[in-house]
Amino acid sequence: MNLLLVTLGCSKNQVDSEMLLGFFKKYNMNIVTDPNKANIIVINTCGFIESAKKEAIDTILEMADYKEYGVCKYLIVTGCLAKRYKKDILENMPEVDLCIGVDEYSNIDNILSNFFNHNCLHHTLNFEDREISTTFPLAYIRISDGCDNRCSYCAIPSIRGNFKSRKIEDILSEVELLASKGISEFCIISQDTSKYGLDIYGKLMLPELLRKISKIDGVKWIRILYMYIFETSDELIDEIANNSKICKYFDIPIQHLSNNILKNMNRYDTNELIYDTVKKIRAKIPDVVLRTTVMVGFPGETEEDYEILRQGIIDLQFDRLGAFAYSQEEGTSSFKFKNQISEEIKNYRLKDIFEIQKHISLSKNRSRIGKEYEAIVYDITPDEKYFVARSMYEAPDVDGKIYIEINEESASKIIVGDYTQVKIIDCNDYDLFAKVI
Repeated sequence: MNLLLVTLGCSKNQVDSEMLLGFFKKYNMNIVTDPNKANIIVINTCGFIESAKKEAIDTILEMADYKEYGVCKYLIVTGCLAKRYKKDILENMPEVDLCIGVDEYSNIDNILSNFFNHNCLHHTLNFEDREISTTFPLAYIRISDGCDNRCSYCAIPSIRGNFKSRKIEDILSEVELLASKGISEFCIISQDTSKYGLDIYGKLMLPELLRKISKIDGVKWIRILYMYIFETSDELIDEIANNSKICKYFDIPIQHLSNNILKNMNRYDTNELIYDTVKKIRAKIPDVVLRTTVMVGFPGETEEDYEILRQGIIDLQFDRLGAFAYSQEEGTSSFKFKNQISEEIKNYRLKDIFEIQKHISLSKNRSRIGKEYEAIVYDITPDEKYFVARSMYEAPDVDGKIYIEINEESASKIIVGDYTQVKIIDCNDYDLFAKVI
């Protein structure tokens, strides 16, 4: 049978999808990308916030059309939404034949065997059987799952469970296998990457893990995503500073800068710690790129609280910044908080934050004009006018891109999937333009 898998949500969910693809291939299913040719459509969903839930529901309904009018026989929903709202999906969406939540992946073989009425083959989801779906030569490496931090706005612990690290030897085996297949850029991901190892080794082991990964033949770039400020130790900063294979890039979502709001969010960070850590990182790594994420409109966020956040963004000058409005999610402690902020105020503050960051981003990009970088060329624009690339300072999917005009000179020097030296010659608010050198 032909199977199409649609992935929604974050890169951590993408790793699940890649393991699912590897699992389905063991059943001799043919993986397709055209829903018109799919006998089975699997939608791996996100269910973190309201916008993600809406996207998942819209996608389910869109794919249901292929079941009604195409060759599709079965529509299966997996992932976070399937875990969080399994009963509601099956009761209210008759188009869906099967729901498999993230908590059921360890038993997925039995579930599918019963559903399709065939003998269980005792297959499991396996990191080393993944079908990599990222653009070559990139792969995401998920080093742990779940979270213990219990931020008051976050549903992740109720969906993914408690924090659980993978063993170092298992991670190294996965990286070695992927490197042997030509993968050279590795993004280290988790719900709480900087906490890696604490649960199984009794101490923070991310620096040690990075040292070991960097010694594997074929590994060129290591990028770490989603680190908490309070767990960003001096040892970790020093390892990133001194290890030539680690991108000088910190993804440290702070969510807010008002101590009042941080406390109500049940965050361990403080305004003072955030300022001090950013200063320390930049002192040790002058060419570092800092990315963060902030939230506006958390319950009880006063004008004073918002001004502290606003001024902090101006003061700290993050190179990259994502922002989103608070989403009132059932099952979280903040769901019942008083003083919920109106959508009008949320939207105003969100727009204001984006406007501030747009100017910061443009200034940062202009400072890079004339500088030279090694970049991975990973795509071509649909109009075939530009090669698309990133340096160690641009994370995939979330950051701006480097565009290289396709002309006689660049076409003779560039192969998509290879690294090349480029010089930045222009920019806009979020993207860079370069030429080959």
